[in-house]
Amino acid sequence: MKNLGIVIGTAFLLIVLVCNSVYAQRDEESVNVRFSLPEVALIDIEHTGSGTIEFELLPSAETGSSPVIKQTNNQEFWINYSSALGRFSQHRSIVAQVTGGSLPSGLDLYIRANDYTGIGGGKTGASAGRVMIGNDPRPIVTGIGSGFTGDGIGNGHRLNFEIDISQMEKITANESHDFTILYTLTDN
Repeated sequence: MKNLGIVIGTAFLLIVLVCNSVYAQRDEESVNVRFSLPEVALIDIEHTGSGTIEFELLPSAETGSSPVIKQTNNQEFWINYSSALGRFSQHRSIVAQVTGGSLPSGLDLYIRANDYTGIGGGKTGASAGRVMIGNDPRPIVTGIGSGFTGDGIGNGHRLNFEIDISQMEKITANESHDFTILYTLTDN
């Protein structure tokens, strides 16, 4: 009987020790995590070459035909952007306008931002198509949400530039015009 009491006491002691060791392995800790992302609206123009587009108005090969407008340098221009919208913002656009200098009289400038391509992610914008650019801002990319295009040539929206003759009678020979195009990433 004495041995039975020792066996029961030892078994009880082992059960208590095993339970304590199992309980000791269930210890938990916690860490508080805070995340904040400010609104972001960054835009960049990437280009090959000098970053200047040059056009030349050449006489046609046939008498009585319209002059030919030729881009004299072959460069690529790409819009890269990063956008993180605020809680109450729906989307952003990229607008373009002439800010320095002036367009030559009788000519119209058009910009087409191609559809997005690249290694970015999120909600990138869509091309607004062929847009005539002047002194007032005109959207060339619309519907930008929280997203990014990737950086550099080949990422974002490639820009194409065209010049059309609108009023031949206002064009003056031997004139040179320089002007600047400003691009702005703006809330809608």
